[in-house]
Amino acid sequence: MVPALTQPTRSYIDGTPTQRRLGFVAASIFSATYVIAPVYLLITGVTLVRAKRPLSRDVWLLTLPLIASALIPAKILPKFGRWLLQTKFMACVPYYFEYEEYHEITDQEVLKLHEEGKRVIGCMHPHGVFPFVSVCAVTSTLQAKDGFGDGILDLPTAVANVIRTMPILKDVVGVFGCIDASGSYLKSRLQRRKGSVVLYVGGMVELFYASPKKETVFLKQRKGFVKLALRTGADLVPVYLFGNTTSLEALKWPILAKISRKTGVSFTLFWGRWFLPLPKKVKLTYARGRPLGLPHIENPTDADVEKYHAL
Repeated sequence: MVPALTQPTRSYIDGTPTQRRLGFVAASIFSATYVIAPVYLLITGVTLVRAKRPLSRDVWLLTLPLIASALIPAKILPKFGRWLLQTKFMACVPYYFEYEEYHEITDQEVLKLHEEGKRVIGCMHPHGVFPFVSVCAVTSTLQAKDGFGDGILDLPTAVANVIRTMPILKDVVGVFGCIDASGSYLKSRLQRRKGSVVLYVGGMVELFYASPKKETVFLKQRKGFVKLALRTGADLVPVYLFGNTTSLEALKWPILAKISRKTGVSFTLFWGRWFLPLPKKVKLTYARGRPLGLPHIENPTDADVEKYHAL
């Protein structure tokens, strides 16, 4: 029997004013980059097209971040991210959000599953403009003595391929070791030893239906992840991210939601503190349940998928 979670596994509600201020600055770098990068790419593209002297010093200086992004090897980013997220500066992010987390299955138990050759799919809800709960969770586990440690590299988050290829933004998600979310890649990964993965099951459409007073989870019609788990023998671990949709607000026009689904990237305007792309000071909470206990069925029927989707 699973004990009731009456106390947080880790809590960051007692931060100092300095820790909270530094946490705000550190968190703002991520969300601001989501605005700065596309604007920079647009300005650079227009400048290159219109430049009479495309090889001039000014043009070269403008394109330096683009060149640097192209030259950074993707393989080094996850290891760099592991170092970065353990710095005292990044360790302040959870304090800004007064972050707490509750685990029915601990980090060490997840690592034990990996050592036993078992894989899991972390099923996350809801999707926000930027996943600050996840940032807090990764920072927290890397700071903790009983956290994932190097094992965090075996638990990457799957994201749309467009994010992983867009200059500068690819480096931001690369810090977190994000991987391709295509079905073929995930199936291949989940058949490996220590091939676990984290998925935002509802996708970005969830952020277009959320508000500060209501969160919407898209799950009833999302059954592909259950079929994937059954086929590969992976188990499902439910995770809910409280506050993930409230740190930033987004423009929610239906046409923007439609474009976002087609392009695979959140195509909208968003704002937070002071109406800038900076996160609001809201409480964030991470809640992780135990594995649901799915079997391995190489060729699951629709009835099999329905049965385990209903768990």
